[in-house]
Amino acid sequence: MSSALLPPPSQTRLVTIVAHVDHGKTTLADNLIESNGIIGERLAGTIRYLDFDEEEQRRGITMRTSTIALRHFYTPVGNNNNNNNKKKKERETMVVHLLDSPGHVDFAPEVTTSLLLADTALLVIDVVEGMCARTHSILREAHAHSMKPILIINKMDRLCGELRLSLKEAYVRIRALLESVNAVCANMVMRSKLERLEQQQQQSSSSTSA
Repeated sequence: MSSALLPPPSQTRLVTIVAHVDHGKTTLADNLIESNGIIGERLAGTIRYLDFDEEEQRRGITMRTSTIALRHFYTPVGNNNNNNNKKKKERETMVVHLLDSPGHVDFAPEVTTSLLLADTALLVIDVVEGMCARTHSILREAHAHSMKPILIINKMDRLCGELRLSLKEAYVRIRALLESVNAVCANMVMRSKLERLEQQQQQSSSSTSA
């Protein structure tokens, strides 16, 4: 992409996709790439576009972080002055540098690096598998870097196609997943607050004794 065509930093974002292995992270990346017309709709989810290494394609897993620049078109909100109500708002462009990081625990340092680089993260969770070991560790890392991931609940079709759940049962399953994610996040936030409070008390005690 030519530097002359790039928007200013205020309209540029680095977004990493993170997940436990096989939760659909690379498939999501394929579909986002398809939305920019880079690959066809039929190939999305099967081509594994960002797994460009021969070994990655052979094993069917992401082994190193790869990136691609995508364009996101949006209509700015706000500025609803009466004089502008009749005027059609022009769409603006945001360039999203999408990072597809590995899900397997053996490549955890790649995930750490992507979280340090990114402005935000898309946390993909298989609705059937739920919270797994890597999901917990990714949430801990994101919290340590003061990042609030965006939750993507994936593979919703498994609820009815594989588990044969009714609508009510599917709702209960999804709600339980949301509650478990929120519980983990709330626990980390509370623990951080308690640690800061303990440090403040220790500093106060040291100052008093001195």
